[in-house]
Amino acid sequence: MTSSTRTSDSTPNNAWAAFVRAAPAGLALVPVGLLFGVLAAQANWNALEVLLFSMLGFSGSGQFALLPLAGQGMGFLTLLLVAVSINSRYVPIAFIAASRLPRVPVRRVLLAHLLGDEAYAVERDHDASVSVLAIRLTIYGAWVLSTVAGVLAAGLLPRSLPGGINLGFPGSVVLLALSFGQLKARVPRIAAPWHRRLVEIGLCITAAILLFAWLGPVWFWLPSIAFSSWRLWRAGA
Repeated sequence: MTSSTRTSDSTPNNAWAAFVRAAPAGLALVPVGLLFGVLAAQANWNALEVLLFSMLGFSGSGQFALLPLAGQGMGFLTLLLVAVSINSRYVPIAFIAASRLPRVPVRRVLLAHLLGDEAYAVERDHDASVSVLAIRLTIYGAWVLSTVAGVLAAGLLPRSLPGGINLGFPGSVVLLALSFGQLKARVPRIAAPWHRRLVEIGLCITAAILLFAWLGPVWFWLPSIAFSSWRLWRAGA
């Protein structure tokens, strides 16, 4: 048996093994994707709009953040700034994972678009390109399909939870958990004495209050999230 035959025989096995590794992460995304679809439907998005949004703007936290802002009629540049700020964590991740991408430009662009937090966590440095494709497609497909399913199922659910809690509240919890995960991963790398950290925390709180008074409750957080993303990216670089 030639080496080329062995390679072709092992390709389906590699893809299946990669799918098995990625499946738990994909399944974990399904409830979050369903929630996003329900919230999007309640904001009068249809299934086609959610499908395109999830396919082209594949970003769980970014999509949750942009959904209410889009409903307020904010401009494209503002939405783009928010998306870039929230997803700036992908810059160092993309550089680290670039060695796993194929050299063919079209396939390289496709695999780069499919990169997400979960795929980055599941992949291994020695994975072949077919394994990387299987992992990323599995997670990407689980997210896209679950968001569309959420739209279709939205009519079966009430607009608010018992006790007057809006369905958007779990989405806020998800964003909070994602934020704490990013902080946990990067803050230990910020080498600074404790008294400097206290001063920086105080300055951040003061700046947030001033920005709130100056820009109002809708816009005050944009400069803060841009600066925080830059600081955390520097810490994780």
